[in-house]
Amino acid sequence: MPAFALRFVGQEALPPRLSEFDREQFFSLTSADVAALREQFRSDRRLPAALMLMFMRVAGRPLDGFNVLPRNLLRHTAQVLAVSPPSIASLRSIYKRRQTLFKHQLWAKTY
Repeated sequence: MPAFALRFVGQEALPPRLSEFDREQFFSLTSADVAALREQFRSDRRLPAALMLMFMRVAGRPLDGFNVLPRNLLRHTAQVLAVSPPSIASLRSIYKRRQTLFKHQLWAKTY
């Protein structure tokens, strides 16, 4: 496996902005992912669950270790899910309830 494929594994933080290559290569959702998110979550909870899923895939750990989310990742993922992106890109603003965070972590691990 090429070294670039492991660049996010185990990371505790992401850069404030992802390159388009990184976003397309590592942080993408398949049509099956989108369908599963639509089936499982109401529209205002799909974006955080999708972000959790993508981070667990690329970093091998849950999203709770990341403090700031790249805006271009938020915008692109929201567009794919047909939801509006949040104006603030921090976990505190997305996960106001810890129960929601834990539910999304469990779903992403199971999925």
